Amino acid sequence: MATKTKSKKLTAGEKKLRQKAREELRKEGLIPPVKPRLNRKKFAQEVAKEFEDFMALSDFDYLLRAINWMLPHEYTREITAEQIGILKALRLAMDIKKFIGEKRGQGETQYDVMELYDKVVAPILKL
Repeated sequence: MATKTKSKKLTAGEKKLRQKAREELRKEGLIPPVKPRLNRKKFAQEVAKEFEDFMALSDFDYLLRAINWMLPHEYTREITAEQIGILKALRLAMDIKKFIGEKRGQGETQYDVMELYDKVVAPILKL
């Protein structure tokens, strides 16, 4: 049975050499510039506020078009984490509709939020 050999850690000098090489490649345009990190909390707050205003206009057509663009298609090489998030949101919407439909079928007009969470939301979030 073959044993795996651990690769050794880079020395400080090797790290500096690699950093300089990356900087030169970026200056020459051979590799893309460093992308600034997204402030996820700020982004989420901004989008939530804008979406609240957007939904007041009832322009669902644009929302559906955007979702369609975010979905993986047959020409997509790999499915990204963002696409998984969109797919989970769609699954959540369909399952909530089904849950409420079942409740209406049983003659109930109200439901417990924790029941909805336990039966519908939690299983999808755990995927």
